[in-house]
Amino acid sequence: MSVRRDSARNRARLIEAAREVFAERGFGATLDDIARHAGLGTGTAYRHFPNKQALAAEVLAGATEQIAVDARECLAIDDPWVALVTFFERNAERQARDRGLYEALTGRGDDETQARIWPSIISTVTELFTRAQRAGAVRADAAPQDIAAIFAFLGPAFEMSRQVAPDLWRRYLTLMLDGLRAAGRPPLPAPPPPVEALSVIMKAGKR
Repeated sequence: MSVRRDSARNRARLIEAAREVFAERGFGATLDDIARHAGLGTGTAYRHFPNKQALAAEVLAGATEQIAVDARECLAIDDPWVALVTFFERNAERQARDRGLYEALTGRGDDETQARIWPSIISTVTELFTRAQRAGAVRADAAPQDIAAIFAFLGPAFEMSRQVAPDLWRRYLTLMLDGLRAAGRPPLPAPPPPVEALSVIMKAGKR
């Protein structure tokens, strides 16, 4: 029993260490780096996770669930536009301070995870998006999957914020969200991307 408890405790330590190391250093960190940060041997790390990508997928699963929680909580906000903006701000702030989270969401994880991650995220925020659209706050030709591209485009703003001013990303998020608002603008010149193409879009944004 104690062996199983020790194993579970070590796994939890590795996951927590991965969150901290990836947040600071991004995906340039190695599994060895994470093991050292956790105060564990490299062999212990490899007994739990075959590679860095497997550990990152574990961390990303928790982050994805938090996105769903954010969406549900924002639905409790009466004003549909404020609710949508609050969702964007919460998640952008998390990505701005967590380099690893942004890199994982934008294509530095394993391909299998990427193939399912954004469709899953979009399905959780569709109600939030369409509620704002039905209220006339979001332009009619926007689509929930446009959310993925907006987060991808924020990548350079996150980097600028780390080097220039911590809140600089907020300026560019506001500018991009302004493009979502229904304000008598001409129609968008192209249709939204299919949901199954979102992992490709996010990787392109990272590059």
